[in-house]
Amino acid sequence: MRKNYTNSTFVLVTILVAIVALCFGVYEYQREHKFRCDILHAQLQLNNYTRSDSDMRLTVIDTLGTVLYDSQEKNVAHMGNHLKRKEVQEALANGSGFDIKRESELNGEKYFYSATYFPEKGQIVRSSVPYSAPLTESLERDYTFFYYTAGILLLIGVVLYLRYRLQHSEQEKQRIKHQLTENAAHELKTPAASIEAYLETLVKNPDMPREKQQEFLERCYTQSMRMSSLLQDMSMITRLETAHSSMKSNEAVIDAVDIINEIISETRPQFEQRNLRIETSLPRHITLKADRSLLYSLFRNVIDNTFAYATDATLFTIKAEGNKGKYSFTFSDNGPGVPAEHLTHIFERFYRIDKGRSRRCGGTGLGLSIVKNVAMLYGGSATATTTPGGGLTINIKLGTLR
Repeated sequence: MRKNYTNSTFVLVTILVAIVALCFGVYEYQREHKFRCDILHAQLQLNNYTRSDSDMRLTVIDTLGTVLYDSQEKNVAHMGNHLKRKEVQEALANGSGFDIKRESELNGEKYFYSATYFPEKGQIVRSSVPYSAPLTESLERDYTFFYYTAGILLLIGVVLYLRYRLQHSEQEKQRIKHQLTENAAHELKTPAASIEAYLETLVKNPDMPREKQQEFLERCYTQSMRMSSLLQDMSMITRLETAHSSMKSNEAVIDAVDIINEIISETRPQFEQRNLRIETSLPRHITLKADRSLLYSLFRNVIDNTFAYATDATLFTIKAEGNKGKYSFTFSDNGPGVPAEHLTHIFERFYRIDKGRSRRCGGTGLGLSIVKNVAMLYGGSATATTTPGGGLTINIKLGTLR
């Protein structure tokens, strides 16, 4: 009877994992095409800035939709108004946009269009390439990933089932690690694709003006720094979640107030640049036994989060109090704040309220997760509330090392 029960459970888990694999594969099947389009869109966006590829069709349109220039048509007066074109509408709304496989009214040929809005000039610059056989092949979805995904997830399903029978807690750890790796891979994909596009443009355009080359190299450097920050934060999260006992070897009696003042001194230029006034209400000393690098990371991530997301804030306050091994630190700003429904989630890994804005700010999505894990490591907690009058307040409580 026990054997029949085990076999039935295994079959059930296998079926469920197969369904998950199918759903995940279908999802990746759709996302792969979008990713390839995004790569081509990024390359055409670069051409919109450099206007250096003579093989591409280039069109300049004003904000009313009137065509001002077209590289393949000298007489643009008879060309129709382009205001309602999908790529033009997206560019006006978001700064850039693209459309796939739309037939040109000029010659009846199908094109891939990518448009960029330059508000300072009041113009939209659009690059386009014919939807030829080679382009169709390059944008074709890769079915191989679908099969590998199904096989890998099926294997994971079997392993999870066996792990569950042996030790349920170990199964949960593996699930969390897999989730972190998958999220990190997704986060690394965007900067990697950007670096590839910039470098490819530089390689294919050796005669590009020196200042434009420098600009692209600086963008590559920025993206590489973003990848480096993400990897460092991932390492920190792994260290916090898997090696609590090893933290004790780095403990020493330290002054948390000294660490906060050190960070304020380091970041003062950023406060001044943002016209952000800082006020502190700190005791002379808060001594506790802890890993100095971890506490520095905790406080620094809270302040860096303010720089990244408290736009238009004019005041940032830091308060601390406590004794006998229990300490409370409060960081408040009067910026736009966080909607109430997101307050309980902002300490989750890779959680972003506005993903596009977070990436533009250079955030890895792990900063506040590190804050929460360090606080928990020292017997405390991290919570977020709305500042009275508007803004975000982060409350950190620390105790002793678990």
